[in-house]
Amino acid sequence: MGGHRHVNWRTVCRPLAYGGLGIRDLERTGLALRLRWLWLSRTDADRAWQGLDLQFSPEERGLFHASTLMLVGDGLTALFWEDRWLHGQSIRELAPLLYLCIPKNRRKVRTVAEGIAGNAWARDIRGVVGLQEIGQYLRTWQLVARINLSSEPDKLIWKWTANGIYSARSCYRATFHGSLTCHSWQLIWKGWAPPKVKFFHWLADLDRCWTAARLARRGLPHHTRCLLCDQEPETIQHLLISCSFARQAWHETLSWLHLPVPLPMHDASIQDWWSRARDATPPPLRKTLRSVALLVPWMIWKHRNACVFDHIPPSLNELLDRIQDEVRCWARAGDKGLRVALPPTWDVH
Repeated sequence: MGGHRHVNWRTVCRPLAYGGLGIRDLERTGLALRLRWLWLSRTDADRAWQGLDLQFSPEERGLFHASTLMLVGDGLTALFWEDRWLHGQSIRELAPLLYLCIPKNRRKVRTVAEGIAGNAWARDIRGVVGLQEIGQYLRTWQLVARINLSSEPDKLIWKWTANGIYSARSCYRATFHGSLTCHSWQLIWKGWAPPKVKFFHWLADLDRCWTAARLARRGLPHHTRCLLCDQEPETIQHLLISCSFARQAWHETLSWLHLPVPLPMHDASIQDWWSRARDATPPPLRKTLRSVALLVPWMIWKHRNACVFDHIPPSLNELLDRIQDEVRCWARAGDKGLRVALPPTWDVH
């Protein structure tokens, strides 16, 4: 597939909370659906394909192993060497060196009931056994000796759902387990704003907007200074927060909407400023603050683009007029936060 991408496709396919756009990743979806076969092969003996030698990759088996627990009852279906049945862990986790001494064909068929009967599991051990293996063997012996089987059937538990039953959705989400949460996703995606504004903030948060600094990194033509303040090189942080022209726009907009919050710090992100300012904002105005945090950077970016492509001189008054017009449009379109903050004389219905 040709072309140049703004953002890596794997990043795009991550959930919103993890910094992506929530587009379905087909590779992960396929993995989740294949695990359904593994689940049904262990929980539904009436399937027509039961007994077939289904082939699964190490990645699929590893994810299934990490996602399941076995509650032992009669021990007739729980696998002694493979399943996580000893206090939520498997022999592989508790005694990895001892596990390697077990032939592969025995690992997949030895049930807990068979293994416990007459300590048959000990006779599965093959090969050279060293001191470490003996230590793990003794520990395993102590744990197994405390297990008492019952008349209830074994129950396989899926960790990622409340009812313990597999679902493709929960499996898909589990593939992102351990990922770092994007710190700005709630500001971008939970507030009211047109999709193009949210998309702009998503790109800005990833530093994928075509500022002069990004153009310079690509060896493309660019202006050496910020077109709005003519003082410093243009980065996305400078343009939206640190630029003296932008800070005037922030100050005037916050004053006009009577939001009792300080200006963003020069070295802070919009997300950090919004998080701190939200706690100091009266509850009725918190939705207003969120909308302002999305709208003002968007309007600064549009004004900057007009200076670049239409060659108009930067004008604070023109920018503030456009911000006020956009505030009215957002309020009319359904932004309740801005509707609360607008003067009563402004008819937005």
